[in-house]
Amino acid sequence: MMMKMKKTVWIIAGAMTLVSCKKYLAEEPNKEVSIQTVSQLEALVDNAPLFAYENNQTACFSSDDYEITKEAYKLNPGAFSANTLQYYVFSKDGVADMASDDFWTGEYKKIFTANLILKNIDKVSGDDATRARVKADAYFIRAMSYWAMANFYCAPYSAKNLNELGLPLKKTIEYTESLKRATLKETYDFILSDIAEAEKVTYEDVDPRRAWRVSKKAIAAFKSRYYLFIGDYAKAVEQADLALGSNSVKLVDFNTIKAGITRNFSNPAATLQYCELYTWNSTLFLFWQEMYYSRFTQNRSWYAPSAALMNSYDAGNDMRYKLLFIQNGGREFSIVTPMTARYIHFNTGYYIPAGFTRGEVLLNKAEALARLGDVAGAMEAANLLRVKRMSTYVPLAANGKDEAIRQVLAERRREFPFSMRWYDIRRLSVNDYTGDEITVTRDFYNVTATGTDVNTPKTYTLDSKRMLVPINTVEINSSNGQIAQNPY
Repeated sequence: MMMKMKKTVWIIAGAMTLVSCKKYLAEEPNKEVSIQTVSQLEALVDNAPLFAYENNQTACFSSDDYEITKEAYKLNPGAFSANTLQYYVFSKDGVADMASDDFWTGEYKKIFTANLILKNIDKVSGDDATRARVKADAYFIRAMSYWAMANFYCAPYSAKNLNELGLPLKKTIEYTESLKRATLKETYDFILSDIAEAEKVTYEDVDPRRAWRVSKKAIAAFKSRYYLFIGDYAKAVEQADLALGSNSVKLVDFNTIKAGITRNFSNPAATLQYCELYTWNSTLFLFWQEMYYSRFTQNRSWYAPSAALMNSYDAGNDMRYKLLFIQNGGREFSIVTPMTARYIHFNTGYYIPAGFTRGEVLLNKAEALARLGDVAGAMEAANLLRVKRMSTYVPLAANGKDEAIRQVLAERRREFPFSMRWYDIRRLSVNDYTGDEITVTRDFYNVTATGTDVNTPKTYTLDSKRMLVPINTVEINSSNGQIAQNPY
């Protein structure tokens, strides 16, 4: 039976892999597979590499956390890919016309797998407790993928934007299902309906052995983010408090993180010191104890932090700065001049937490309280995180609502560089508070589809329309016109 289950799971995985990433939604997946037991479907959910990672170039390269100086590029053009530059300068056509979009494809693969589970879950043999849990997992996987994509490809959530274009809502594994984009409201309504189904899970707390499985505490953490993003601050606090009741998700004291490896370079000589997190592979970082739900942004290039991001830290006391910013990290990519920093986290620096962490839940609560006018409560929540991040603890303080909001947003940027900054830039552009909008500009060169002209400086500014990531042209064309491009 075990050999048959492994073979069947391999066939299912192969069916998903063989679907062309260039036209994922328009292809008919190979559904001629034998699914007979709930254990087989549970094995799909436990395929953590499929669900835990997102290859998200917008998050990596399009926010003001990322910076390529003109000098660094001019002297080292090979260190930055052509695709990176298209995202960096907010190109519409350059991003749309790429060969594929790994983020779009990856999330729809997760949705396909969730739909495959939901189609078969009530037909297979097995115990009812496992069946109920796997079903909840599938609903949560689908909701999470739709939420993530909605916050990149669609307009930011606001009352004004509810009738704007949402996503193609794939609810089955049938390739004949419509690919027409739903409205933003319909997309968010569908996400909430999936969350309601996921909440039927009986597991109260996060299982630290399988943090990619859904639990009530993980759902509360998600909902604290969800309600913060739509501006329902009272519910954001309520859900944050529920999530913070977890007994298994804990903050890591960054003062306890150990040294990792040393990298030596010559011509000229340089030594880079990495902390232990740099050496952690998936057998370790998937079980990072701060996570309610394992999900990581991955970048097979490198995170080049902006001067503004680095200057936002207390360099002498903030352990995030000391451990995660490698001052001469560009040497890993053959950059000698100018000295160029690198931001790292897990597994050679390519993986950054993007799922719900205890730190995020605390800051969700802190921001919501600040916006509700509870300054003391906001600072208390933010400082519960900060005490675990500083070598010499310096608490945040604020005199009034406006300063509290600024302090919490600054701490949020320091806690989630790259993985969450794009999300925040978008949502802060449409909320009802005018003091938190973020302007993103690039002082760079003229970048076209054919190359970069280092003799022509150019300034780029992110506008509200380009906050919507262009949908890949191959996806649009292969849908026979059903998928509409964002209006630019």
